[in-house]
Amino acid sequence: MAQMQTGPCAFSNACVTPGPRVRIEGTNRSCCAPHAALLQITVATGLGAVPLRLTEVQLEAAFARLPSDLKCVALAAALEAETYPLDELVYDLANLDASHRFAGEDNRWAGRLAQICQKTYGAQTIPGYLENGVPPKYGAGAGPVVAGVHRDPLSKHLWVTELLGAGDIDRIIIEWRSLLRRIAHAPELDWTRWKKLQEMARAILQETTSPTLTELPPLEYHQTRRIDHRLLLPVMESFP
Repeated sequence: MAQMQTGPCAFSNACVTPGPRVRIEGTNRSCCAPHAALLQITVATGLGAVPLRLTEVQLEAAFARLPSDLKCVALAAALEAETYPLDELVYDLANLDASHRFAGEDNRWAGRLAQICQKTYGAQTIPGYLENGVPPKYGAGAGPVVAGVHRDPLSKHLWVTELLGAGDIDRIIIEWRSLLRRIAHAPELDWTRWKKLQEMARAILQETTSPTLTELPPLEYHQTRRIDHRLLLPVMESFP
């Protein structure tokens, strides 16, 4: 992917991202720069399941498989933004699955990751990919939570509120670790920021454990007893 062109973006007919197009080597197709990076990352993480040097047939398959992971849209934009510190991004990735719960009464679409997505993609909506320039499941507020729990695993209860339960925190940690695992085990690219993000992902995975591996407390005696359910029907009186 190197040669610059103009014209529509092969990623989607709905894409109106301005700027020159990057020609995909070996084809007559071209994408906008962010979507070219997205395609490269998607292929590297195994979502496209095709090599980086794409043929025309493989390109069609790659575009067909891209919707299987919406997080790559934000990841591509964030990696392209050289001023976005990776030590912030690695935690902000948790926002991609947070939805509305972690923002509370604040703006759900706040945060640097959302701002970069909107700056990159504008206010366009591509069904399944973007909603006003941001991935549909995005929600601000999860980044500080996973960062806090990573630094101090015993601090999880401090993040619980009336709107945010311990189960919500466990769920976002599981989703966040899953994304880090995909990044950590993906092939390397000739891209410094991608390599550094992979190194950070591997380090965090070694330092943290999944909530699903937490040992549960033993059951109380009454919890081990069988429960018998009986249906009591009202007795109908009979009249002469």
